[in-house]
Amino acid sequence: MGAAPTPLVTRARAARRTAAVAWSHGESDVIERFNALISGAYVWVPDDDRPGPAAARLAQLPVHWLADWTLCLDVECGPRPDTVLHRLYGAVTAFEAEAGLEFSPTGGHPPIVVPVHRIVALTGDRHRHRRFGEVPAHEPYDEHEPAPEV
Repeated sequence: MGAAPTPLVTRARAARRTAAVAWSHGESDVIERFNALISGAYVWVPDDDRPGPAAARLAQLPVHWLADWTLCLDVECGPRPDTVLHRLYGAVTAFEAEAGLEFSPTGGHPPIVVPVHRIVALTGDRHRHRRFGEVPAHEPYDEHEPAPEV
């Protein structure tokens, strides 16, 4: 099954699930969910025990279209146990529930594979309408979401 999420990631995911608006438009409408994701109206939060329903929902989306959109990827960074949460900006280029999410950070950086156990959430950047070149590669997580209590 691979590495498990740390308590920091598990708490941050729980907070994002609580704060996120539930997807209530039906599981069958993949295009509506895709549009909600890229606009920031839908937040994808991975399963704590993967792969599960969340992995299946992301896998159903036309992931090859996500490469055209700047998304926010909230991730755990650094060596364990001294990790921190960060928000990365870039494009999703591939997803496999067992391997992880292939993500191409803004600024022309080469794609990286982010293991699912390190991902807190994925969503569109709904609060900022920036042009190409104005999106940072990363920002501290606490600028966007309250850090989970330790």
